[in-house]
Order: sequence, then structure tokens, then C-alpha cells
Amino acid sequence: MARSQRIIIASGFLLAAALALVVAASQIGLTRYSAPGASGVATKQIALFEPAIVGTVVSALATLALLAHLLVVTRRTVPRWQWGVSGTVCVLAVLTAVIVSTADRPVF
Repeated sequence: MARSQRIIIASGFLLAAALALVVAASQIGLTRYSAPGASGVATKQIALFEPAIVGTVVSALATLALLAHLLVVTRRTVPRWQWGVSGTVCVLAVLTAVIVSTADRPVF
């Protein structure tokens, strides 16, 4: 495989994992407004969605691993098994983001 092809494919894996990281991280905060009380003011409550925190950590680790893979690919040719592992890590990051975004949210 040519060097430019290796860099493009590894960059695509990294981009997919970075987008999955953004999707998972954007799901962390949950905001809820309670009904107005006697004073007529609604209070704002913020909660954390724990599966999104776990998904963010998993996606961040995958993004770091794929960044390291991109750096290695730019320097030398890597064995085929590393391409398989990097593809699997990319799929894991995207799957984590999909699971987090489709998970049930807590009921306040």
C-alpha cells in the first residue's frame, strides 16, 4: 500500500473516532427545569448521564490509540494485523457513540 493511502485510511479512522468522541461527550449533561413554585420561578437542574461519561472515556481512548496508529503509519509500513486492530477500534468508538445516543435517559 502506498504511503499516501496509508495516511488517508488512518486519518479516516481517526476522524471517525473523533466524531464519535464529540457525539458521546455531547450527551453528558442533562438539563431539566422544574415547575414554577410559589415565587413563579422555575429552577434549573443539571444531571450527569453516566453512560455518556463511560462512552466518552472509551471513545477518547480509541481516539488516542488511532492517533498513535496514524503517527506510526506516517513513519513506516505496519503489519496487516495492526490495520485490523485499528479498524476494530474505530468500529468500537462509533458503536459506543451510537449506544450512548440511543440509551434511555433518566426520568426526573
